[in-house]
Amino acid sequence: MNKQSPLMAIVAHEKEQEFAHKVATLMGYANADIVIGSPRDATTSLSARSESPRYLIIDIGDRGSDVLPEIDSVAEYCEADTHVVVIGSVNDVNFYRELRARGVVEYFTRPANVADVRTALMIESEEEKAEGGKVIAFMSAASGDGASTIALNTAYALATEYRKSVVLVDMDYQFGMLAKNLDLTTPFGIKELFEHPDRGIDSTLIERMIAAYGNSRLKIIAAPNQLHTLPDVRAEVIGDLITTLRREYDVVILDLPHIWTPWVTAAISLASHTVMVAQLWLRSVTHSSRLLNVWHNAGISGHDTTLVINRSGAKFKEAVSARDFERVCALPIKYYFVNDIKSVVAAENQGKTLLEGGNSVLSRQFKEFAGFFAKNEEASDSSRESGKSSLKSAQSPRGK
Repeated sequence: MNKQSPLMAIVAHEKEQEFAHKVATLMGYANADIVIGSPRDATTSLSARSESPRYLIIDIGDRGSDVLPEIDSVAEYCEADTHVVVIGSVNDVNFYRELRARGVVEYFTRPANVADVRTALMIESEEEKAEGGKVIAFMSAASGDGASTIALNTAYALATEYRKSVVLVDMDYQFGMLAKNLDLTTPFGIKELFEHPDRGIDSTLIERMIAAYGNSRLKIIAAPNQLHTLPDVRAEVIGDLITTLRREYDVVILDLPHIWTPWVTAAISLASHTVMVAQLWLRSVTHSSRLLNVWHNAGISGHDTTLVINRSGAKFKEAVSARDFERVCALPIKYYFVNDIKSVVAAENQGKTLLEGGNSVLSRQFKEFAGFFAKNEEASDSSRESGKSSLKSAQSPRGK
């Protein structure tokens, strides 16, 4: 029996099914549950579900206010926190107000944009934002660009310098090294979720997965010690994990693998902020452009994405300029981390974070970078409006 999708779509005609499935893909789900017919027709399917859909698209075709009683009947089978988007042909402000009064998050007149619908469905209410911590996703543009190192040291700085309760999740199931780099030994970690995705996520499972790092406020969910075939993980399972962790921690940091799957899409979609880590070389700019483009198509705002350059000052055979990197990616570089491979290797050999190794330029940069997120937690609204970081470049290639 197929698993129920968290996204359900009620469409008037078969041709609208493809649109709903595209929205599901951008949200990180394999498909949408489809009901062809009117909202009233959908009540039978809704009553048969084991749980209410989290997200609901209702395509009403050419209908107008006469459909409102049917939407009311659909609401009887949905939880209060179900996010509902309506698509139709009528362009009338009074009709729009009627829908909004019923809790519909947005109404789109045809032709609706897939990314816009996805964004409307994923927008959190003020109550949902208030009850959870910040989620920061880190990803390397190309394998080896150093997102894991930056994620780890940013997490440690948030926990020690800014007194945040932080959980760092190593989501690189096959090749994650965060626990090993900290000399942590744990038999559990993320494999508890990846290998048993059908069990519910509760406090017992979270406690089993988490390892504490020393006496700090930093907790780690480690990747497996052994290499295994990557399991087929449903995106909603990752979503449940992130939602649960947000309730327990001030900051949830996701170290994402350099792959593109529905569950990675879901993780980025649920992040408050995404950090793209790159280097000034050809393959990084190529992969950065590709990833940023798919994120944009998925409705992930550039205002919530920070592009950083790692190992700034390193010389590469195929080096590109910072100006060309920004031009290709259509996103400004917000920060540069100096090339200090000696300090990084020394920290790894000692099984510690780089911040514990001394007061280097790089360690100070990690503290400042963590401060950007700690301060934005208190002033996120003004940050989103400006779309600019307060960080200054410690070593910008522009000046060379």
